[in-house]
Amino acid sequence: MKIGIYSDIHDNISNLEKTLQYFKNNAIEHTFFCGDFCSPIPAKVIGNSGIITHCVFGNGDGDRYTIKNLAFNQFKNLKLNNEYAVIELNNKKIAMTHYPFYANSLARTGDYNLVLCGHTHEAKVEQIKETWLINPGEVMGWKGNASFVVFDFKKNSVEVIKIDDL
Repeated sequence: MKIGIYSDIHDNISNLEKTLQYFKNNAIEHTFFCGDFCSPIPAKVIGNSGIITHCVFGNGDGDRYTIKNLAFNQFKNLKLNNEYAVIELNNKKIAMTHYPFYANSLARTGDYNLVLCGHTHEAKVEQIKETWLINPGEVMGWKGNASFVVFDFKKNSVEVIKIDDL
């Protein structure tokens, strides 16, 4: 099983649509979004995609009320949490937050198989003992080539995908 991991959309709908299309084309049924939709528009695009997406809020999410309304009343595939989430999937324990400082601390506990974060707009992948700590970079493209990550549970491997290369 493969999962998609992405963060920091900041309303770049074009790059978001490319990301979601990649997930659909590659049969990735579960994705993890590490925060910073910014406006409710990306939440609606993700909701319309039908892809199961576990989400946390970031520091740049303005209209949380509308985003929550979309998740809880309109799009059941949008699994919205607040700033932190623990999800069990495929017998793996996944922690997710927007902030790398907290993610680093969570990864060091050894309690999780994967710890996911965003915020820096730069992709970073490291292993801390048995735990993968993954920042997928940014969908936005502010710091260069936008990116997201695909994690393969079967191979226990990480692939950083550059959106401009799609």
